Amino acid sequence: MRRALVLVLVLGAACGSAEVETTEETAPIEPTKDAIAKITENGPVKATVKVWPAKPTLGDAIYARLEIEAPAGVSIDAPFQEAGDQRLGRFRVVGFTRDTEHRPGGGQVQRQTYTLEAPASGRQRIPPLRLEMIDARSADSSKQAQELLTDEVPIEIAPVPAERATAELKPAIGELDPEVGGTNWVLVAGLVGGALMLGSGSALGYRAFRARRRIAKQRSAYEEAVHELRVLEDKGPPDAETSDAWFVRLSAIVRTYLEHRYEIRAPELTTEEFLQVAIARPELTVDHRSLLTQFLERCDRVKFAGYRPESDESIATLQAARGFVEDTRLQEAAA
Repeated sequence: MRRALVLVLVLGAACGSAEVETTEETAPIEPTKDAIAKITENGPVKATVKVWPAKPTLGDAIYARLEIEAPAGVSIDAPFQEAGDQRLGRFRVVGFTRDTEHRPGGGQVQRQTYTLEAPASGRQRIPPLRLEMIDARSADSSKQAQELLTDEVPIEIAPVPAERATAELKPAIGELDPEVGGTNWVLVAGLVGGALMLGSGSALGYRAFRARRRIAKQRSAYEEAVHELRVLEDKGPPDAETSDAWFVRLSAIVRTYLEHRYEIRAPELTTEEFLQVAIARPELTVDHRSLLTQFLERCDRVKFAGYRPESDESIATLQAARGFVEDTRLQEAAA
């Protein structure tokens, strides 16, 4: 299971001078001018996600920074990842730093910087980041926490150029000395034959590795989706104020599951476009396609049409999502 730590910021008493708290590791660089930025606001809280470099190459370090601005009197719960085997979507988190700036007047700015390792070249996406806020300035002390979900950030990862790969391999291979001996054609023929056999075996081994990796990823998609649905269910059904964020999260869980389960790369597609791609999968039955269509349409109805479902309907929608995930999970996982 994914481990997560929760950092709680209580934006309260005023401070006369700026104060910064930082982890032991220092952020490698600051965002570049061409960094991809997405801004999400909910009441007094503003969350900005910046990703750079804008056009990385596979193997390059990729940085994602979450910056949260809030005034005095607002509490923020912001989850973050530890470096190591943790993941942010499909990206491996290899480094993490955070700092908190206390501003005059009691406001705070929290920054979380992830150092990421891309899983492959091609179009990838930084998934939405979730945080909760409680506005203590309100006289209503029973006011529930409001969820804020950032926008996902699509990013294109370029493959490693052939020149760069050759340059990296050359020091390890070395260069032959032209002054050493003559040509032993028997040895050359043996080496060529051995290389061909090794290449054939390597190709088969690589295909087997890719197949095992794909199966592991599909199983992981099921486990992550079930975990996220359980976390969302434990929070209880949403009210009128939190319906948008709750259904955005529910929809994102199912979309992420489908992308990983069926290797669908469609983070930039609208719901309608994504649905057309998803239901085209031959593995889905007619019932599954109908259930998925109704589920995504209901989520969009809440997000864009202002519909506010009752608590029972919200929980029923979540249970339908869980049933869809259970029915379409990789069958080998049941063993």
